[in-house]
Amino acid sequence: MEKTNQIPGALMDWIIKTLNSGVNPEAIVDAMIRKGYDARLSYTTLFRIVGNKPIESPGVQAPYEYEQPEIDKKGHVIKTSDRIVKVLSKIEQPYILHMDNFLSEEECDALIQQSKDRLKPSTVIDQKTGEEKAATGRTSKGMYFTLGENEVITKIENRIAEITEYPRGNGEGLQVLNYGIGEEYKRHFDYFPSNKVDPAKGGQRVGTFLMYLNDVESGGETVFPKAGVSIVPKKGSAVYFQYGNSKGQVDKMSLHSSIPVSDGEKWVATKWIRQGNIYG
Repeated sequence: MEKTNQIPGALMDWIIKTLNSGVNPEAIVDAMIRKGYDARLSYTTLFRIVGNKPIESPGVQAPYEYEQPEIDKKGHVIKTSDRIVKVLSKIEQPYILHMDNFLSEEECDALIQQSKDRLKPSTVIDQKTGEEKAATGRTSKGMYFTLGENEVITKIENRIAEITEYPRGNGEGLQVLNYGIGEEYKRHFDYFPSNKVDPAKGGQRVGTFLMYLNDVESGGETVFPKAGVSIVPKKGSAVYFQYGNSKGQVDKMSLHSSIPVSDGEKWVATKWIRQGNIYG
């Protein structure tokens, strides 16, 4: 289908009316894309309207205010106490930093070996209840390490804390995921529903540190559809994306997915970072 690259005035009026009626903005964008409108144009149009027009629906937040993350102040070559990490690319809105050489080959192999016998079917966060549940949209297998569980985990956690400048205690236990052929994680947000944020457990998630543990023969890219960004897995590389600010807002531009693996398998490790200390 040929994509439509202009938004007519009548459609703009319909978007505003539909938002004011309480319809979820994501549903409006999906409807526009199905009608043949370019996906990026659909997203940017919607968020421009939300930014310039008072929306009566309680489900629509004020425009997200971007703040410069501490990691962004470190330049294109980031020197940690034990490693030199190179920045490959950066997107500012949403904030996405793609890095190479974050993990050594030995660290990647160790994470895979230590997690293999502990894998279980992955779960998702229900955006209505905030509870973990099984879901058809996430077909990987995964497991969690406890904070500081062993020497390798502690070393990686310290490196993430050093590079992001979020204390280790703000990070959830490192998760390892394995995707086989055809397995994926459909479009989702990493942050919690606003009514399920627990200040006693570190509060809202504000950022995700995603590490690739192997090269994938085909497929398995991490895709940010609203930003038009697709990242190919590369052993030892990492992606950090931030979607929370000091005002307690979350960035809906951080919507992302892991597309199906076409050939081979995919191994990743994830560290979710929260506003405050999780462990009290």
